[in-house]
Amino acid sequence: MNRKNINFTFMSRVEEVELNIEDGRWQSALALALTLPDICGGIEFPDAVRRYRDGRVMMDLQKRPMRDVGAQYRQWYDQFAAPYFRLREEDEKPYICGQRCWQLRCEYLHQNKGFINEEDDETAVRFHLGVNCGTSVCQNMEGTSGEDGLDIRIDIEQFCLRMCKAARAYYEAASEEKDFSLYNTPVLDFIGL
Repeated sequence: MNRKNINFTFMSRVEEVELNIEDGRWQSALALALTLPDICGGIEFPDAVRRYRDGRVMMDLQKRPMRDVGAQYRQWYDQFAAPYFRLREEDEKPYICGQRCWQLRCEYLHQNKGFINEEDDETAVRFHLGVNCGTSVCQNMEGTSGEDGLDIRIDIEQFCLRMCKAARAYYEAASEEKDFSLYNTPVLDFIGL
């Protein structure tokens, strides 16, 4: 295998999610799938920046405006991915919205702490991940809501496949006008250098 000039492109990330699904590598598939809205949100909404309460733009160490990653993520998901997360075509809303997907992303990628998130309004959100459910939402068509919070049950395979479909559709629609090459990761072959 020639290891020179390897690039991890946006589409190779989508393909890697799909390969992980085929191999039953659920953790890897889910982790990569949850990063797709990060990339797409950065491409689609580059002007979403973090601000102080007084409205001033926050700057990073290089004195560049800081991206509002959460806003970019949620906005891209709600605009481009949400249609792929409806249980039925006639449903007006997806079973998981951009805010909930952002929460899942943060819980899974950064904390892996059992997926219990206490929100400001004191409503607990619990994500239950499963496999082989047959539908995108495991054994519960719309999640359960009780006095102690909201349970969202997700089939990892279906979630990842739907996220890949959304990302592919976005890429096909936007690749002519948006610069996806900014999000390529070159991989060096240190022995061949």
